[in-house]
Amino acid sequence: MIRLIATDLDGTLLNAASALTPRTLRALRAVMARGVYVSLSSGRMMEAMLSFASEIGVNAPMILYNGAMIYDTRSRRTLFSNIIPHSLAVEVCRAMEEMGLYYQAYPGEGYYCRERTKYTRLYEESIRVPCQPVAVPISQWLQTGAIKLLAIDSAERIDEARALLSARFPSGVRFMKSRDTFLEVVAEGIDKAAALRALAAQLNVPISEVLAFGDGQNDAGMLRAAGIGVAMENADALCKQAADRFAEPNTRDGVARFIEEGLETGLFGEA
Repeated sequence: MIRLIATDLDGTLLNAASALTPRTLRALRAVMARGVYVSLSSGRMMEAMLSFASEIGVNAPMILYNGAMIYDTRSRRTLFSNIIPHSLAVEVCRAMEEMGLYYQAYPGEGYYCRERTKYTRLYEESIRVPCQPVAVPISQWLQTGAIKLLAIDSAERIDEARALLSARFPSGVRFMKSRDTFLEVVAEGIDKAAALRALAAQLNVPISEVLAFGDGQNDAGMLRAAGIGVAMENADALCKQAADRFAEPNTRDGVARFIEEGLETGLFGEA
């Protein structure tokens, strides 16, 4: 029986308009009423997740920044946080600047770019939180470590950048794709899978009693770690390879449909 659900947001729980549908809200609230924990697990920063957590009324801490932070909205406490050290973050920033990549830095509150571009506007439209331009290279501006760095470019450029940066920085940081056009940079050892294991232990839930939903490459480890990993029909191929089961696309309330069926069959308790 499943006692904890961890779900990605973009491309998974949210629809094409980056919103929660009434059907999704009903399903999540129904499964929580059965005593199941619901956690949001995303590459997003806290400011871009709080509204969804509040709308759902989540009853478990959230996984943010692709696993670099676990935050409990109810107690307003950070339960876990791991940042890229300042000197290493600056080195990675310089490397991305040398490559001409557009990227954003997340020092722990808000997010920042050198100057606004088309990528800034597209990202802002998706998460509905404005980016702050600093007018100088981030490598010069950054005064602390970074919880996350995010490069945005064409899929081809992102694949090229991932290969080059991984070779240049073989340790200390981890590079992963959350979308074809997004390259996420977090501290070494950080991912959603490690955060999910830590969260399950915090809640005293065996990992075998955890179900995870996802659609991106950054969700693959989380799906493999969970007792049941569910990939969306619209998921990346690597994410699908990691899955035990599949759900309809996010544009068709796939998570809600899967939960509804599970409620009927006793996956989340007696039907």
